[in-house]
Amino acid sequence: MVRIKICGILDVENALAAADAGADAIGLVFAPSRRRVTGEQAQAIVNALPPFVTKVGLFVDADLRTIHEVADVCALDVIQLHGNESPEFCAGLHRPVIKAIRVKDASSLTAMDAYRVAAFLLDGFHPEIAGGTGLTFDWNLAAELDGSYRVILSGGLTPDNVGDAIRTVHPYGVDVSSGVETDGRKDPVKIREFINRAKGL
Repeated sequence: MVRIKICGILDVENALAAADAGADAIGLVFAPSRRRVTGEQAQAIVNALPPFVTKVGLFVDADLRTIHEVADVCALDVIQLHGNESPEFCAGLHRPVIKAIRVKDASSLTAMDAYRVAAFLLDGFHPEIAGGTGLTFDWNLAAELDGSYRVILSGGLTPDNVGDAIRTVHPYGVDVSSGVETDGRKDPVKIREFINRAKGL
């Protein structure tokens, strides 16, 4: 069964809504973004979550020391990197790493061979924004990887298209942020609908 991560969680209420709906993981953004959380906010969210919900911290071109400190203080389980982090940088982290790849075309995927990470998150390409853009990409490019990597599909997913996305790619997991928001805020109804449709497959 596909794993589901709800990213860009900003408060305890929505973290619990995601967990109660069946999310496998929640994402906390520590990079410049309208969804960015402080360490204090992140700690409150993590402390409120039930066991077995994975806590993922998202960073963009942060230094190793900062990532380690935030991960320790906020009890993160997994580090998600959305910048230009090198394979060597990823290897220097002491937690499982998800490396994000912004997919513009097939050539975007050639860098994956150099990385030894827990999973790759494939996201829509935007020249200036690292993630959370709501942009899709050609899912057939991900499907052509044919199980060579552990793939988490992201970018423009919604309750309406997540079923088609999973049937096309057969990913390890799916990741959603803007696709379960209403007026820029997480919507518990959309979160539950998204999870029900993804898990229903």
